[in-house]
Amino acid sequence: MSIRLIQSLWRDCEGSEFIEAAILLPVVLVLFYGVFEFSWYFYNQQLAMTGVRDAARYLARASTSETTNPCTDSSLVRNAQNLAATGTISNGGGPRVKGWTYQVVSITCPAYINNVGTIYQGGATIYRITVSTSFADPALGLFRSLGIIGTLDISVSHSERHIGPG
Repeated sequence: MSIRLIQSLWRDCEGSEFIEAAILLPVVLVLFYGVFEFSWYFYNQQLAMTGVRDAARYLARASTSETTNPCTDSSLVRNAQNLAATGTISNGGGPRVKGWTYQVVSITCPAYINNVGTIYQGGATIYRITVSTSFADPALGLFRSLGIIGTLDISVSHSERHIGPG
């Protein structure tokens, strides 16, 4: 009797769509949310890249002299850090990316070109302004909750030539 019941259930097609949906739904949801998670990561990375580029351009033009190192003016450096992280030079703006603060924005201005013979317009030394940052991605948490990926970091950098006041 039980063999006939098993054979009849095996041949019965009613409810097969429900079983297929129950099997495929978790896979489709993980794929859908995975695409959403990666697009969120790339969006935040683009916001960070825009911020460090804006800060480097600001510092390249904001200094008062084309002959002095722009990193020696601490107020300009702080303004550039705020510009990178918040989009404004004041302290009042909210972060471009959740969890990104001006404290993790690094700015260096090493001597780039010895311009003693004035080959290029500007002072005797031309500086290269490099703004970089690295911070934990404020991910949506799908992959972390599934144990697929640990913490991802957003790391971006941008360099500009110091050109002095505009």
